[in-house]
Amino acid sequence: MRSSLFAAACLLALATTACQQQDMAARKEKTEAKICAQLTEVSQALSTVAQLTPASTVGEAKEAEGALGTAITNLEASEQKLEELRTKAFQEQLKTFRSEVAQVASSKDTTLEEAAAQLKAKAQPVMAARAELSRAVECEEPGQP
Repeated sequence: MRSSLFAAACLLALATTACQQQDMAARKEKTEAKICAQLTEVSQALSTVAQLTPASTVGEAKEAEGALGTAITNLEASEQKLEELRTKAFQEQLKTFRSEVAQVASSKDTTLEEAAAQLKAKAQPVMAARAELSRAVECEEPGQP
């Protein structure tokens, strides 16, 4: 009975993790698409600035500068959002794992071998989220101990 409850809990955790990862991936993809569009806006604004001539008016120069400033501000905000999304998945997995560690630690009847087996499986999503974060920011993967 105990092992079937544990198996059911593991399946539920895996299903929840998969759904969260899909949602997070969709949000990252949407933000990345927004960044691409904003990069186009920055390019267009830069082009407008580059097309200013000595015959351009002060009003045209101010308008071009304002458009460029707005495009850059929007791009920076989207980049910040993307960074938050990249780290959020890892933070959520880490929080879940800490909760699971506390739950395993609170069971006085669990042997160290049982606890290690339970936590090893539960650590996999955290390790996957960390690896994804490392790839997203182009970190070198640490050597395996």
